[in-house]
Amino acid sequence: MLKTTRREALVTIAAGISAPALHSQGTYEPTTFSMEEYESLGTLVDMILPASDTPGAREVGVHAMLDEDLAKSDEALGILRDGLGRLREQGFADMTAAQRVEALTRYSESTGADRDFFETLKGLTIDAYYSTEVGLVQELGYQGNTYLAEFPGCTHEHELGEAD
Repeated sequence: MLKTTRREALVTIAAGISAPALHSQGTYEPTTFSMEEYESLGTLVDMILPASDTPGAREVGVHAMLDEDLAKSDEALGILRDGLGRLREQGFADMTAAQRVEALTRYSESTGADRDFFETLKGLTIDAYYSTEVGLVQELGYQGNTYLAEFPGCTHEHELGEAD
């Protein structure tokens, strides 16, 4: 699984501000992925983080964010392109929702390239989603850098051991 650098995280956050707005207006054209790959990617990110009481990953433009971000990451782009290619060969676009879940579940439970694809896709999807306002503020309730009048410290009880 790939590790995200601080620079990559900042790029993801910046893309999180712009990509969903472009995607929601219907004007986003993928630059890294083909349209077929981009549509499959949209389906997959929504399978990983579907809509609940907040919008799903596709609705907030996670696949657009990944399209922009991965133009700069040969390793992750290669892993996703290979995995999307294998899914295409299996007829992913024509599968029912249940068959798509089965296919993605197989990838998540496998080893090698299929597992690398799933882990990379999942990690990138989560990172991108939770860098958007919907993921960070609406779902997680992040309030930003707020001032605390006091810091309550640890409030749970624990037993003191010999080392304490």
